[in-house]
Amino acid sequence: MAYTDFMEKHIVLAPALLILFGTTGDLAAKKLFPALRSLHDGGDLPEKAAILGIGRRPWDDASYRARIAEAIAETSDEATAPDPAFLERFYYHRMDMRDTNAYDELRSRADALARARDLGDNRIYFLATAPDLFPVIAEHTGRTGQVGNGGFRRLMVEKPFGRDLASAQAFNEGLYRRFTENEIYRIDHYLGKEMLQNILVLRFANRLFEPVWNTEHIDHIQISVRESGGVDQRGGYYDHAGALRDMVQNHLLQLLALLAMEKPACFETECVRDEKVKVLRGLRLFHPDEKDPGIILGQYAAAGEQPGYREEKGVEPDSATETFAALRLEVDNPRWRGVPFYLKSGKALDRSAADIAVVFKPVPYGGNEPFEQPNVLLLRVQPQEGVNLQFNIKQPGTVSTVTQVDMDFCQTCRFPGQSPDAYVRLLRDAWVGDLNLFTRWDEIEAAWTLVDCIQAQRENVGIEPYARGSAGPDAASRLLTQDGRSWIEPEEKIPGTCEPCHT
Repeated sequence: MAYTDFMEKHIVLAPALLILFGTTGDLAAKKLFPALRSLHDGGDLPEKAAILGIGRRPWDDASYRARIAEAIAETSDEATAPDPAFLERFYYHRMDMRDTNAYDELRSRADALARARDLGDNRIYFLATAPDLFPVIAEHTGRTGQVGNGGFRRLMVEKPFGRDLASAQAFNEGLYRRFTENEIYRIDHYLGKEMLQNILVLRFANRLFEPVWNTEHIDHIQISVRESGGVDQRGGYYDHAGALRDMVQNHLLQLLALLAMEKPACFETECVRDEKVKVLRGLRLFHPDEKDPGIILGQYAAAGEQPGYREEKGVEPDSATETFAALRLEVDNPRWRGVPFYLKSGKALDRSAADIAVVFKPVPYGGNEPFEQPNVLLLRVQPQEGVNLQFNIKQPGTVSTVTQVDMDFCQTCRFPGQSPDAYVRLLRDAWVGDLNLFTRWDEIEAAWTLVDCIQAQRENVGIEPYARGSAGPDAASRLLTQDGRSWIEPEEKIPGTCEPCHT
């Protein structure tokens, strides 16, 4: 099925039982319950579809449903309470997910619920738990959840997928003991964001861009994902992860792959994934003897009354975990040879924003004075979504002065409320059986190969402190200035300022 055909057709979801492990956690409360409500309110969920929440708290179905209604009220902008028919989809099962003997009872409860609601053998397992529970849950749901009668089963797994290549390989081998690759839906929620799905359309559905999307015309590409908040209550997890594992290995490298991939033979799932893998495998690896490898790692320090990273709850007082990473990467293929990709991500920075800047090579203008201001294509991922193109014109007047102007498409303003949350799309796609927005094992393997290579440079690179609320370590700016470039900081679009002007 062609990509355009898929987007144009409304696919009816099959009745299924979604078994939600970790249903009492923050991810379920803040993302999954609201996403399921959106699918219900939009008419996407089949009438008989049900959700069985798994947790250790002493709840019953009624108290579970009350908690769901409360969580939705806390996170939703809508004033209306959830439809009672939506809440009636939810059931609760109390169990210790580490107790291997408890899974037979879970299977009996799931089978009884499926019979009562006529769901057949269709099962979706969503693992919204601590990572150390992934192996035991996958092993025992895979062992007790065999599919028959033409049904399907799907395993949705949140990141992290290991701590390094070796642990990721071991984890994946465990999954393969019970599930096939086509049954495993590895979630990178960034891929569910509307503007990321737009990257391939922007590139391949516009003759304006694709012919110049190469080393001959593009000077460099910047990918920035910044967060103004610190680690908050996630200090214990984050201190064992850091920016490289938490952001670079998945989100940022997935963005890079979408930007750099060749046009696939088709826009079906495996064709797209094949091209992404080629990009990730083509990334130049760092060598231990490099004096200036293009790696900047930082850690935020206290500012005023705001604590530094080492003062956060759950963080070791002498922690060397990086909360900021900036990289200079290169893709070693004919299309991109010589074009640097600058990646930047960090916590406790001066703003929360995610954007991509494609900077074209300057064209000298032969008027009264040379002009080399480059064209820039900006993709705004969050908080506002949109596309901005900066180009050069003659400034009005009697003198031939060149100036830069921009065309701006604000998707948030043009289509308010029409960009679904990432988990709405990801849950729907998993229900349909579309793997396009989920990562395949060889993508993860290639990404960990690069990150392991970066980790091996830690002693050479060190950790640079930066003030909480700043733009990050000064060295991150030098990463570009030494190449004669600078970070592009797009101005944030203000909602309500997108209306066309009138003269």
